[in-house]
Amino acid sequence: MLSVEVARFRARVLSALRAFFDERGYLEVDTPVLAAELIPEAHIEVFATELIDPQEPEAGAERYLVPSPEVWMKRLLARGYGNIYCLGKVFRNSESRSRMHRPEFTMLEWYTVEADAYSQEALAGELLACLCDRLCGPVPGAEGCRAVGAPVERLTVAESFARYARIEGFRFGEPGGLRRAAAQLGLRVGPQETDEDLFQRILLTHVEPRLPTDRPVILADYPSLVPTLARVRGATCERWELYLAGMEIANCYTEERDPARLTEFLTHESERKRDARVPHPPAESLLEFAAAPECSGVALGVDRLVMALLSLRDIAGVIHFP
Repeated sequence: MLSVEVARFRARVLSALRAFFDERGYLEVDTPVLAAELIPEAHIEVFATELIDPQEPEAGAERYLVPSPEVWMKRLLARGYGNIYCLGKVFRNSESRSRMHRPEFTMLEWYTVEADAYSQEALAGELLACLCDRLCGPVPGAEGCRAVGAPVERLTVAESFARYARIEGFRFGEPGGLRRAAAQLGLRVGPQETDEDLFQRILLTHVEPRLPTDRPVILADYPSLVPTLARVRGATCERWELYLAGMEIANCYTEERDPARLTEFLTHESERKRDARVPHPPAESLLEFAAAPECSGVALGVDRLVMALLSLRDIAGVIHFP
């Protein structure tokens, strides 16, 4: 259980996050945490329960705890809500309980209209600097604020492969490029491993552990071979992730609005989801997002943010009841 000092600091973080977006004209929205349909992201397992209707006791229906508020926020964007944010609980099943994971956690998600992912980088840096200005004080471990508030280092994912995995001359999109990169690193490649599998292995084992911990780091231009709803530009997509203290904290896309690509994503991920422990209906309402203005969205893990600000290494230290 949290100490009172850390609990107060966490509460100040939540207040500061809301104040930051309120002061910039963003509207806080309240989205469902129990839903009948979800985006079928194949790598995420979900929690399922049953809706019991006293009027129709034989007509039980499955409902799911949401892994993000994305579906509903995009429906609001398509209805002209403008810049919005949501701060609340989300749920992801079948993740090991580790120092950085819990099945229930707090997420901040915001969307900026008429903006792409690259313009969101400046806003994210401004958010970190603002948090440090408002929060640094006599809290044990708050020296983490200095690292969080330092100037952001930015590099592309391909550049990070060269710098931290020491893979020279690597470019996404080259046929066999990831297999050659794996060979340089001495990795054994299984016959069933895809380029997506190899990318994740190299990123998680040879890049992320070597990222600087004394400043925020943005890795930009992720390969388009990883299926997402980020807008694609050839071999890469308009996407970045933010790291604090070596932890992945936030994920940003220029949001794809093309109806054909939205349909393709739902179909592709639904097919991959068939092997999930808890398959669920795809969120067809996501197709409404084709009517939304151009925008970019960011999902940020609040618990990990508090960890970084307090220089803590275990997420249990920032949750009231871990």
